[in-house]
Amino acid sequence: MNHRSSILALAATLSLCAPAQADPPALTGEVAAWLKAYDTAFASRDVERLTPFYHPEVTIFEGGSVDLGWAAYRDHHLGPELKEMEGLVFTHSDVAAHALGADGRSAYVTAEYRLQARIGDRDVDAGGLETLILVKDASGAWKIRHSHTSSKRRPAPPAK
Repeated sequence: MNHRSSILALAATLSLCAPAQADPPALTGEVAAWLKAYDTAFASRDVERLTPFYHPEVTIFEGGSVDLGWAAYRDHHLGPELKEMEGLVFTHSDVAAHALGADGRSAYVTAEYRLQARIGDRDVDAGGLETLILVKDASGAWKIRHSHTSSKRRPAPPAK
């Protein structure tokens, strides 16, 4: 089974095991506050500040590619991208968190994201949707176990 199938199977299994219950509003509030701290760490462009937010075996689906593990994502994808960005602003909105299981140690989160920065000689103003699967570590801290982002369709360039 490949990693994509594994993550989808995990999410499906966890959602089937969860008792039918309304998600507590406190969970969304807790995760929204956690995401705000994540956004601040992201905007710092410092991968060491981002490390505590990721599970070591995270899977990242972004831009049609897959990154397996925090070290690979940090060193070969996110880290190089962050070095290129100036004036970075990164935010999440419309955050909704849903418990997976009765123990409160896993959740899936849906949100919109917006990224603004200058890369080289061009300004970037991008946004899209994100789904996260979060798990709590032994200390009770949320960790991103899986992230899947999709960006909004960019408008066609003006006709010449």
